[in-house]
Amino acid sequence: MKVCSPDECFSNILLKKRVVQRDVEASLLLNIQEELKLAYEDLGDNSVILNSMSSFFEYASFDFVKENGDTVLCRLHIGDVVSINLEEGDNFAIIRAIFCHQQENNLRLAFIIVDWFEDMKQKVLGCPVFKLRTTSNWRKVFSINLVNAINTVHFVHICKGEECAGGDHDLRNSLYMRNMFFFKAV
Repeated sequence: MKVCSPDECFSNILLKKRVVQRDVEASLLLNIQEELKLAYEDLGDNSVILNSMSSFFEYASFDFVKENGDTVLCRLHIGDVVSINLEEGDNFAIIRAIFCHQQENNLRLAFIIVDWFEDMKQKVLGCPVFKLRTTSNWRKVFSINLVNAINTVHFVHICKGEECAGGDHDLRNSLYMRNMFFFKAV
């Protein structure tokens, strides 16, 4: 599904692999109308009608135009860790849902729902340790154009003992390490 962008640096936004709303974790939908209203206010739109339906997807792709004019293809998946442009500096979050909301004028905009990481002020192997906040009074819904640092932050689950096996992580353990040594070969 193609959606519009309120930001000229973002174009060709495509949302793919629809997720049936009943398959979206119920806790992600709590207070979504209030959160969506705040996300629209971020965009300078206070006239949004919130009773229209949202469609959920597994991933999004879009073109981002950098300050130097280069265009970069970006992809977001559920489970990706991103930084979100807020005033307080680096704010890391894990994407829990991607959705589009259709306004009364049939304009569709893309949003994400996130869970935030909290810096534990600890280090493992020289890398900072973060804890995934399962409950938080921090906002959770943001326009896709506030996402920053896509694929430049790399978090690794800190597995303890036998709790994680065969690539399946015990998510009751909410500790992650930001891998400061991760890089892409060019």
